[in-house]
Amino acid sequence: KVLAENVKRRAHKEAKIVNDAKTLAEALKALEIKITAKAGGEKLFGSVSNIDIAEALEKAGHSVDRKFITSGIVKRTGKYSASVRLHRDVIVDLPYEIVAEV
Repeated sequence: KVLAENVKRRAHKEAKIVNDAKTLAEALKALEIKITAKAGGEKLFGSVSNIDIAEALEKAGHSVDRKFITSGIVKRTGKYSASVRLHRDVIVDLPYEIVAEV
């Protein structure tokens, strides 16, 4: 009986976490992220990584740990896509754009 109750509780918690992650995923899909960086022409001075994307999401009001963002290191301006893992069942593609600082 105790084991059955524990499994039931764990399943209920897991369902709530997945629903929260799906809600956050829908909010992230609606965002338009623009990251400004110093550039000479199309080539950046430095690079843009998952840390910069996490900071841009923080400014937009969504707290996502940088460990869960997979984007690679980008060294040119343009449009790119990052993968954000909110839960093992909820992974969202986050489009973002890198523009040159004026």
